[in-house]
Amino acid sequence: MPSSLHSDLRTGWPTQPEDAFLDTVAEMARRDGGRLCRMLIAEIDRLSPARNRWRPASQPVVAQLDACLARGPKETTYLRGAVAAMKPHLNWHRAPPNPAIGRFDRHHAFSTIVGPTERIPSDSLMLGLMIVDRATYYPGHSHNADEVYLPLSGDAIYHVAPARPGRPRDGCFLPIPSSTRHALWTGNVPELIIWAWMGDIRGGYRFAGAMP
Repeated sequence: MPSSLHSDLRTGWPTQPEDAFLDTVAEMARRDGGRLCRMLIAEIDRLSPARNRWRPASQPVVAQLDACLARGPKETTYLRGAVAAMKPHLNWHRAPPNPAIGRFDRHHAFSTIVGPTERIPSDSLMLGLMIVDRATYYPGHSHNADEVYLPLSGDAIYHVAPARPGRPRDGCFLPIPSSTRHALWTGNVPELIIWAWMGDIRGGYRFAGAMP
């Protein structure tokens, strides 16, 4: 693993749970090697050692986090362990009610770890976690920022236009270029995802309705 921003000088191991998480995300992005993964690595490498206070908060669907962390492919085992170490500190939110997304607001939660006002401050990267409940449709949407998803556990099907719906290989990122419509459907279990926004992270976010 690469040296963390907050490593013990004697052992080289991260001293903060979020640092082990970031180190592992960066290592998996290096293995992927795609354009947006290279952007993500560059953003992580630019992060300062500054830290804001954790502001723990929960949402109903977060009750399923332990189950998400307990299952998943071997490729995400270490990363799920890094998420588990942060679990007591995470600040979970959900999207406000919106007719365009039906009942989705009640069936998901997201936690932002890197961002302008988050635990790890950045004006050019937002990175965090999302849980989507089982049997849930996350409606088609797009945004100005470039994005990557990294599924940690679950069986969701992803649709990134104009490609056909499918699921990334275990341990692989799903690239979503700026302004590209995308959606997902969960199956019999909830989905736990790492997401990252890069580029125009303060730009627009638009729901696009159902995707064919």
